[in-house]
Amino acid sequence: MKTSTLTVGLLAILLSLSLSAQHTDLTTEHYSTTVIASELSQPWAHEFLPNGDILVTERGGHIKVIRDGLILNTGVSNVPEVYYAGQGGLLDIMKDAEFANNKRIYLSYAFGAAKGNATRLISAKLESNNDNYQLSEIKNIFTASPLKKGPQHYSGRIAQMSDGSLLLTVGDGFDYREQAQKLDNHLGKIIRINHDGSVPPDNPFISRAGAKPEIWSYGHRNHQSLAIGNGVVYQNEHGPKGGDEVNIINPGNNYGWPVITYGRDYNGAQVTPYTEYPGMQQPLVDWTPSIAPSSMAFYQNSLYVTSLAEQSIRQLRVSANNKISDQGKVFETIKGRVRDISVGPDNTLYVLTDGDQGQLIQINGLSNN
Repeated sequence: MKTSTLTVGLLAILLSLSLSAQHTDLTTEHYSTTVIASELSQPWAHEFLPNGDILVTERGGHIKVIRDGLILNTGVSNVPEVYYAGQGGLLDIMKDAEFANNKRIYLSYAFGAAKGNATRLISAKLESNNDNYQLSEIKNIFTASPLKKGPQHYSGRIAQMSDGSLLLTVGDGFDYREQAQKLDNHLGKIIRINHDGSVPPDNPFISRAGAKPEIWSYGHRNHQSLAIGNGVVYQNEHGPKGGDEVNIINPGNNYGWPVITYGRDYNGAQVTPYTEYPGMQQPLVDWTPSIAPSSMAFYQNSLYVTSLAEQSIRQLRVSANNKISDQGKVFETIKGRVRDISVGPDNTLYVLTDGDQGQLIQINGLSNN
């Protein structure tokens, strides 16, 4: 009996140590922040270059260059014209996984005019000439169909999968929410394409008659975040008045909008009587009232979610079986609407605040406990 009890005890200790090693928690109580740059106008996203420069998109159609804490007088030139109205404008920026060899970047933005506009994704070569950057070899690799009216719900977040294919969130266009359930259009979808705009042959609806072959998942509203961690694709999206969500995205799945939601319309009316329905995915996290999630980063076994309405950063702990628990607000000295978050090349977190006086802020001093 003593031997059996000891063996069981040792196994329990070893299992506990193993789980602890797999799920190391991050201590966020003791940290400091450094303002890298200020006076950014309506910034939306940022990207790090191998030489240490940081690119920041501004919705008005500019890409600013930050070098050693200073915003250069000359930004990136030859940026395509964007439709800058409402929630539209220049949105996400991402360098290709093979950027060191091909100098390719991707930009998403609102394309068109008031009577007809859409989310567009381009690829371009980022060239440097005497420390001045410019885009060349610009190629339109995706434009959402059909064109819509109204300058809302473009989404536009980009992510790259391990096979090199690209994911792009496309919002429901606000006034077109019913289209999120239909496969003959791109509204309210996540699309997946190759770097040249071609469609991967294993996309879930590529063989379905009448369906857009680029669709990877559907039933989304306004999803401004994608994060990939340990091979899992995480997404969050704005609900209407409440019903903000965090989801794990799998190809072909229907995430329910507007048939199911935990939110209500902005006027208080019921969007739908259903919060669940057969064949539609339930969110892993729901925020009601709304926090207005704007971006997300996977870092040290947690998702860090920025928000606009709540003006906060939240930590969501991810367990081994992809259960997600909201740990509440962290980094509360960072004030204002927080637009974007990322893990920098120095393995620290960086955030962009929103507005006419946006800032790029580095979060220092995080440690594993």
